[in-house]
Amino acid sequence: MQDSSLIDEVLGRYRQALDPDYRRYRGHVYRVYHYTRHLISRAGGDPSPDDHAIAVAAAFHDLRFATDQTLDYLPPSIASATEHLESLGLADLAPAVGRMIGFHHKLTPYRAEGASLVEPFRRADLVDLFAIPGVGVPFDLRREAQSSYPICGFRGFVCRTLLVGALKQPWRPLPMVRW
Repeated sequence: MQDSSLIDEVLGRYRQALDPDYRRYRGHVYRVYHYTRHLISRAGGDPSPDDHAIAVAAAFHDLRFATDQTLDYLPPSIASATEHLESLGLADLAPAVGRMIGFHHKLTPYRAEGASLVEPFRRADLVDLFAIPGVGVPFDLRREAQSSYPICGFRGFVCRTLLVGALKQPWRPLPMVRW
C-alpha cells in the first residue's frame, strides 16, 4: 500500500489540531482512500485520473469531525477541502470532492452526478467504519490495509464523539446523514 503525498500534506497541516487522534484519523483516511481506489477498479474504471480528488476527499471527509468534535462537520470539511484545492491550483476538482465529502454518509446508493466517484467513496467509508462485508472490498485487502494503517481505536473515537455531539444538540443528533 502506497502513501499519498497529498494526504500526508493535508494531515501534516492539521496534525496539531488532530492530536491525540492523529493516528486514528490517518488510518481511517488511508483505508478509505485504498478501498475507494479498489472499488473503482473493480467496477472496471481506472482510479488514477481521479487520484487527486480521491486523496483530497479522503483527507478532508471527516476532518472537521475529528478536529472540531462536532457532528455538523460536512460543510466546514467541504469548505476546507475547496480552499486547499484552490491553493494547489486544482479548483476544478472542488465539485467532485465536495460531492464525495457531502454524500459519504448517504444511507442509500448515490446515483446522481459523479456517482462513479461518490458511490465507491461512500461504500469505502461504510466498509471501514462498520466493517461491512460483501460490498466489494475483499477481506485480504481489508486485512492488508489495517496492517499498514492500524485502526488504533478509531471506531471508539467515533462513538464517543457521536455521543458528545448528540448530547450537545439532541434536536439534531445526526446532521451529517443523508437519504
